[in-house]
Amino acid sequence: MAKPSIDLMILGALKERPMSAYEMDRLFEARAVRRWVRVSAPSIYRNLLRLREEGLVDGREEKGEAAPPRTVYAITEAGEARFGELADELAGLDARVDFDFTPVIANLYVMGEDEGRELLGKIKERYLEGAERLERVLPKVARLEARANMELRLGTYRLVAGWVERFERDFYAAPEGVRGWVLGADGSPSTPDEAPFSTFDWTALGGGA
Repeated sequence: MAKPSIDLMILGALKERPMSAYEMDRLFEARAVRRWVRVSAPSIYRNLLRLREEGLVDGREEKGEAAPPRTVYAITEAGEARFGELADELAGLDARVDFDFTPVIANLYVMGEDEGRELLGKIKERYLEGAERLERVLPKVARLEARANMELRLGTYRLVAGWVERFERDFYAAPEGVRGWVLGADGSPSTPDEAPFSTFDWTALGGGA
C-alpha cells in the first residue's frame, strides 16, 4: 500500500530536479532524511515504478559511456498536482501521539513491582539513548528542515524519559485501589460483576482516536 509520506518525499525530490532512484537514495542519505521519515532504498525504487505507472512521474533511459544504463525520473504535471494534494492531506491529519510501549503501561497492574520497574527503566533508557544519539548527530546537520525535525524528536525523547520517571514514582506510590482497571472513567465500579464497563469518549476531547 502506498504511503502518502513516502510519495510526498519522492515527488518533492523530483520537484527539485530530475534524478535516478540511486541518486535519490544518496540524496536522502546525505540529508539524513531517514532519521525523520521512514523511506528505505527499496521503497524508493518500488514507489518510483508505481508512480510512473500512475503517470505522476516520467522515466527516461540514459546510457553513459563508462556507467551502466540508468532511468532518470522527472515529475509530471499530474505529479505536481498530486504533490500539492499530499502536502495538504498530511498537514491536515488529526494530531496523534503513538508509543509502542503503551501496552506495557496498561498491564503494569498485573506485574510484580520489580518486573514493572525494570520494564519502565528499559523504556526510559531507550529514550535517553535516542536523545543522546540525536545530540551527537545534530551539529553535523546543516539543512534547517532536517535539524527542525530532529530537534522535535530530541525534545520528544527527553519528554518521554521524564514522563516515565514521574509515572514510575506516582504509580508505585499510589494506593492499590487506583491502579489498573478498578474504576471506570467516571470513578464508578467497572468490573463485569459490579457494573457495566464505562467507555471513555476520546471524541469529547476534540481529537481523533
